[in-house]
Amino acid sequence: MRSRNHLIIAVGIVLALLGAGTAVAYVKSDSSSGGGDTRAVVVATRDVVAGTPAATAPLAVRRLPSSAVPANAVASTQALNGQVALVAVSAGQVVTPAMFGVQGTAAQGGVVLPKGKKGIGVELGFAPGGLRYVVPGNTIDVLASAKADSGARTEVLLKGVEVIATTPGTGTGAAAPVSGGAGTLNFLLAVDEAQALKIVGAQASQRSLYFVLAGTRKGA
Repeated sequence: MRSRNHLIIAVGIVLALLGAGTAVAYVKSDSSSGGGDTRAVVVATRDVVAGTPAATAPLAVRRLPSSAVPANAVASTQALNGQVALVAVSAGQVVTPAMFGVQGTAAQGGVVLPKGKKGIGVELGFAPGGLRYVVPGNTIDVLASAKADSGARTEVLLKGVEVIATTPGTGTGAAAPVSGGAGTLNFLLAVDEAQALKIVGAQASQRSLYFVLAGTRKGA
């Protein structure tokens, strides 16, 4: 009987050792396969209110699976130096360049001029103005067209101009029915001096201007 007990105990020890070895092998296998391809990205650790300086915002660098983060995710908090939150950022959200930017200076009339830019107003018809799908924060390309003896001549006058205000501006910028409204469309554009001269020159020579929507609202 005693020898049988010894045999049972010996078998139990062997099985226990085999089980421990299997467990260790599983942990190692799981550890090596679970790492995957990761990237260091900036994440909001708590909700961030629009207008919060990046220097005081609750941001941290975390390593996340590459497949789970945007391709243009910000990789370092240093890249946000001197910037503020342009939109509200939720806790756990990966930060992208569109979420932070340089804070503009307030101009008379309640609009915000980007740093180093001036505002110029342009009056357009419903169709040339993008059917009111153009809203503040969008970027547009400006086309200029003029009649000539050989036919109409059209060229790209400006590219990537930011729209900072629209009136009456009843459109929402969403893919939904737009409202024609009364009168023409008025756009306030953020331009530098050279761009302003091109617009004034085109209007003075009675060339027709057309706006082409080139970029969506910031942060969308």
